[in-house]
This record gives sequence, structure tokens and C-alpha cells, in this order.
Amino acid sequence: MSILNLNVRYFQDSTPSNVPCREENFVRREIPMALPVAQTALVLVDVWNIHFIESWLERAKQVTIKSVVPVLDAARTLGLTVIHAPSPPVAEQFAQVERHESPPKLPDPTWPPLAFRRRKGEYTAFRGPRDQPPSIGIHWDKLAPQLSISSAIQVLDHECMVATGQQLHDFLEERRILHLIYAGFATNWCILNRDYGMRAMAQRGYNLILLRDATTGVEFPDTLYNLFTTEMAIREVEQQCGFSASNDDFFAACKT
Repeated sequence: MSILNLNVRYFQDSTPSNVPCREENFVRREIPMALPVAQTALVLVDVWNIHFIESWLERAKQVTIKSVVPVLDAARTLGLTVIHAPSPPVAEQFAQVERHESPPKLPDPTWPPLAFRRRKGEYTAFRGPRDQPPSIGIHWDKLAPQLSISSAIQVLDHECMVATGQQLHDFLEERRILHLIYAGFATNWCILNRDYGMRAMAQRGYNLILLRDATTGVEFPDTLYNLFTTEMAIREVEQQCGFSASNDDFFAACKT
């Protein structure tokens, strides 16, 4: 069986027995990890062609061309399974999307009330951050019809396309895949939080690795210069979801 010998990194909130278990003593550690190629997949999350945040899109385009595309090429050369997870409306544009019978629909909960959950009527004041004035809709609504996968990413006929976490899980079960290598966007939004993202798939029990050079997060004004929000999302992956790896280590593992 072919093996991908990948050096991975994690951040453990613990210390050796002879070191006080205090936050200032926590360190990142690296270990080699032997991943059977037949049981490993590359998952590309939300590699989009457009976004309503202009500065983020500029950065993501650079990361896509310089980091994501070379990773995809190396994965294909190695023979890794490639899975595209670009959000439900984008996945439905492709014939490759995994189609399954819809699970039985559960009855609507009676609490909180439907109007409250939808923030309608007397509850409009409690709309979420994105729906508060000026709302993202003034930028996003005019772009949404153009949303698709980045033109830098070619989806091959034999590659998998998923719209949901359940579709991803079903495909992985069918192929007996245990290890998922993640790349794509945005680190602190979709990579972590989609139902096919790292939090959800960690809860399902898969072994997860984020390629930290092949992603970028959505920053704040005071974190943009050093991309600290992206860094914190990577730390959360390394501490709670799984591991991370550099592109260089991934390429080296593919070659050997």
C-alpha cells in the first residue's frame, strides 16, 4: 500500500510531567504521520470565483494560484482522492455532485417560535450581525448569481463533488477513506464551520489535516497586517480538530 509520509503539527494544551501545566508553557509539536494513500482524500472547501469582501478576494486569488493549485496538481499526480466541497448552490452546478435521497424531514421545533427563529415581525430587532444595517446583502446579493468555483480550479469528471457534510460522509464511507487533508477558504469561516468543515468532520471521527499555506481567513482591521485571525483559526485546528501541515512538507511527502 502506498503511504504518504507527512510531517504534521499540533498545539497541545498540556506539558511534560516535569513542566508546570500553565498556558505560558504550551508549545507546538511536530510528528511524522503515515497516511495510506488509498484511505486519504484532499478536500477543497469553497474555492470560489467571487466574494463580497474585495480585499479578501484579492488575497484568496493569490493563495489559490500560488498554493491551492500546486497542492491539487500534486494530489492528482500521487493518486489521492480529490473532493470538491464548494457550498450547496455551487455544487449543484456540476454533474459530479453526489446525489442521495433526502433524509426524512424532522418536524419543525415548537420552540423558539418560528417567527423568532426567522427574526420576523416583532423580532426583527434581533436579527444577526450580518442582517443588521447595512447588512451584507447590499454587496452580496448582486454577486450571488455569478458564484461558482474559481476559474483556476478544473473539476475533473471522475472527481467527487459534495454539497453537504452528509454527502461527504457517505462518499468517504463508500470509499473507506479515513484521512482528510483540507485546503481552501475561509479558514475561520467555512473551513471550520461548514457541515463538511473541520469541526463537523472531527465530530464524525475522521483524522484531519489543514494545509496552512493553502488557506486564508477573513481578517479584521487590526489583524489584517499580520493575518492574525487566520493564525488563530489554524491554532484552533491544531488544538481541537486535528493537525496542520505546510505545503513544503506536503510536496516532499508526495515526492517520496
